[in-house]
Amino acid sequence: MAAGAMDRALRAVWSPSLPGLLGAGKEAALRRERFLQVRIVKYIPCLPSLLLAIVGFGVAQAEPIWIAGAGGVYRSELEDESGQLSEPDLACAFGSGSFLAIHPELDILYSSYRNDQGLGYASLQAGGAEGEWEVQSFQLVESGNAHLAVSANGRFLAGAHWGGRSNYVFELESDGRISGRLIQLEQWGSGPAHSQEQSRPHWVAFADEDKLLHSVDLGSDEIWTYAVGDSVEAISLEHRVKFPRGTGPRHMALDSGSGLAYVSGELNLAVNTFHYDARSGRFSPLQYIATVEDEAASGRNSLSEIQVHESGRFVYTAVRGLDLMVAFSADPETGMLTKVEQQGAGVKWPRNFTISDSGKWLIVAGQHSDELRVFSIDQNTGELEPTDSRIEVKAPMCVRAWGRL
Repeated sequence: MAAGAMDRALRAVWSPSLPGLLGAGKEAALRRERFLQVRIVKYIPCLPSLLLAIVGFGVAQAEPIWIAGAGGVYRSELEDESGQLSEPDLACAFGSGSFLAIHPELDILYSSYRNDQGLGYASLQAGGAEGEWEVQSFQLVESGNAHLAVSANGRFLAGAHWGGRSNYVFELESDGRISGRLIQLEQWGSGPAHSQEQSRPHWVAFADEDKLLHSVDLGSDEIWTYAVGDSVEAISLEHRVKFPRGTGPRHMALDSGSGLAYVSGELNLAVNTFHYDARSGRFSPLQYIATVEDEAASGRNSLSEIQVHESGRFVYTAVRGLDLMVAFSADPETGMLTKVEQQGAGVKWPRNFTISDSGKWLIVAGQHSDELRVFSIDQNTGELEPTDSRIEVKAPMCVRAWGRL
């Protein structure tokens, strides 16, 4: 902002209090001068926020939206007032990505990575040109990645491998690069369904101040919990918790503040609620609730993502095949879920979705229809309302709203 414009803006902020002090003669002028001196001293500590408010006045707030799909990683912006998505830009081009994670402090993104070289993990950083990102580091692994997580201290990157019967954990360098120091945590077990002939880790996350690592295993119908030390070599299995056979647990929404965890059952089409003891890292079953009626559960249908609204009052999941979004309300005392509604997702094969930082919007990615659509969220009931906001991305597999980058 130019100096003259800044001066006018500051005068506009302070001037509403001046008319009562203005008057004819030197005395009024002195009073006005003393008034301004006092007001300036008073407001100096607030100037950074004040100036930001002035600069941003009248400008719609936009939240970065990151998408992994065919062709690499894309970036869009969500206008928080209207829910409109901007046309996506290809931020970093490579074969394809299936999941994303963000460094807790550095401006570094992590993506599953597939190209002619093979499969692996990549760290991405801003490039020389505006809006362009580049691969900072890359590590090859033996199988494709289904989910990524970065520890809160920024020291570890973990990934679940649906086809590889294992999780990988890498140590990160101080600049966010993925080091060659890693451990492969093999899992075992099976279930009654065709897709459960082996262990299939599908979700990972660090917990309890990075002292624990949880892995949801779709193949063995279990949650595996590991103790985490100062290095990858110090990671060891602590315990396992079983689901009913044939659940096919896929993803978890862990709300450690409320002591609750919600898991999407890919195969049994149910949301599985657990009490979570953060001290021990143990999960105790609380409730299994169906997403759709029994007659609709047959066929090639499966649950995908699951997330908790920032208020803790609502839980959302998506049903692929039937292509539905399902909303639940959570009892604030018990955590028990009650189904609020189900409605069309507006896309084909809703593999993933995200909720905006403001909690006002839900963005769903249709892997088979090459698009993303936006729903508004009723803040009182949790119900979803379709909007006309839509963008196209080839085979979107992960979408995330992080509020930065």
